[in-house]
Amino acid sequence: MKTLLYATNCSKHDTETLRYAYELSTSLDSTLIVLHVYDIPPIRVSTIRPRKLLQNAAHEENLEVLKQYCSKHLKDTAKKTVIRFEVQENISVSEGVLTKIKELSPDLLLVGMKDEHTARGLFSGSIAKALIEKVNCPLLIVPNTLSFEPFKTVVYGSDFEENDIFALQKLVDIIEPFNAQIKIVHIPNKKEYSGKVQMEWFKEMVSQEISYWNIDFKTTNDDSPYDGLIDYIDMNQADLVALLEREDRGYLKSLFHKDLIKKMESNITIPIISFNNRKV
Repeated sequence: MKTLLYATNCSKHDTETLRYAYELSTSLDSTLIVLHVYDIPPIRVSTIRPRKLLQNAAHEENLEVLKQYCSKHLKDTAKKTVIRFEVQENISVSEGVLTKIKELSPDLLLVGMKDEHTARGLFSGSIAKALIEKVNCPLLIVPNTLSFEPFKTVVYGSDFEENDIFALQKLVDIIEPFNAQIKIVHIPNKKEYSGKVQMEWFKEMVSQEISYWNIDFKTTNDDSPYDGLIDYIDMNQADLVALLEREDRGYLKSLFHKDLIKKMESNITIPIISFNNRKV
């Protein structure tokens, strides 16, 4: 993995996630790109100064703020990782991030979970949903208070379909340096058969397409796929959950339903990594 892009709002509530991104990029031997999306308040562009001049000044000001922020909160770390700094003007955080992704083509995007202390918190429903649906690289969402620890157990919520192979290949690229175990689980709904025949077919496909050795397969029943996934994560003491977001269906589409946002935030205390089906 060559580049990890981390999007920050430069708040005091985001500092642990900055350190998390730094430690993860170090472990992956990748360049860390730290991005801050800012907006120029309307009052500043209504002055007699030319807008272009104001934009240039705002760019330099926010770039310096970002550098100082990182210097302050990473000062106690050894310089093991190359850090690049990027700022982007946009009234929309998600659109600003997506613009930079198109420009920089990172291998992984990392953002913090909902920051209730700011209006532009990255995990507030619409922003996260926009990133999940449009981002063309793996998206890692990390709780803001979580310190980095090497991954040991990763739960991948699967439908035992061919499209899952793409996501698993990307997942292996990220967790292989940690020798983490991948536990692939499918939780059928009431209308589905048990899935064991499909699982055997999928296991054979995985063995042909993925050389990673530490993979386990499981199918288990639950009245709710969401609750079943949460229970399986807890039972296996997972420290990362991975999901493939499909255009027509998928775990994450239901997780971001307005009635489940608070439920998700109270139950998921580990990072979530999502892969977009449109890249398949």
